[in-house]
Amino acid sequence: MIETERIRNCFTRALSSYDKNADAQHRISRKLISLLPRYTGTHYDRALEIGCGTGGFTSCLKSSCRIRDWTLNDLCEVCKKPVNKLFPEQFPTFIIGDAEQITFAGKFDLIASASVFQWIKQPETFYRKLAGLLVPQGTLLFSTFAPGNLYEIRELTNRGLDYPPATKIQEWLSSDFRLLHCEEEEIVLTFTGPLDVLRHLKATGVTATGGNTWTRGMQEEFCNRYTLLFSTGKKQVKLTYRPLYMLAIKK
Repeated sequence: MIETERIRNCFTRALSSYDKNADAQHRISRKLISLLPRYTGTHYDRALEIGCGTGGFTSCLKSSCRIRDWTLNDLCEVCKKPVNKLFPEQFPTFIIGDAEQITFAGKFDLIASASVFQWIKQPETFYRKLAGLLVPQGTLLFSTFAPGNLYEIRELTNRGLDYPPATKIQEWLSSDFRLLHCEEEEIVLTFTGPLDVLRHLKATGVTATGGNTWTRGMQEEFCNRYTLLFSTGKKQVKLTYRPLYMLAIKK
């Protein structure tokens, strides 16, 4: 179950450690931004980024695109300060809150988001909302995650998000959008041990799906099973991300 307050708290606590530890998310942002010049161009009048976080994908947008008017959104108020540093001449409009509940003003010709939509509670309704915010032929660019994302954690804890397959997202988009790009990828990170996996997840806010506090015995059992099942054979263990990249045009 996705709890908005838990997400806000986990990502707020991870603010200072996120950029240093979010290797997979940074790679995803760079690949996602590469889709724009291939399909739609890089000049936009008004752009909305949902879930800007510390500004990793914002920076990619800013360096790759010419955007006249920026609106940035995030659930966490503390993200406003680091993101504003990317705009020394004129700060963007920053809207704090849950994008599913917020009423955004005006129309946009680009809506973009990286590694955020997996947290959306009612995705079909949300995609319809985004269509209403775009001008005709406006661009929707986003990454989310596919089934099998962080499957190592799910296997051992039975916790995690339920990721809809690409076919289901395509179905949700089909009434309002023309899909130009859909691609799944696998990114495998390696760590010296299971405790480093847990530190990585905490440092990037992914523990927003967590439950009760672990006992020492629970942690030891987790580490032993993780090493047994997910060792690389090189005295390391792995963690798998399965990003899903999509670019669509409003009909």
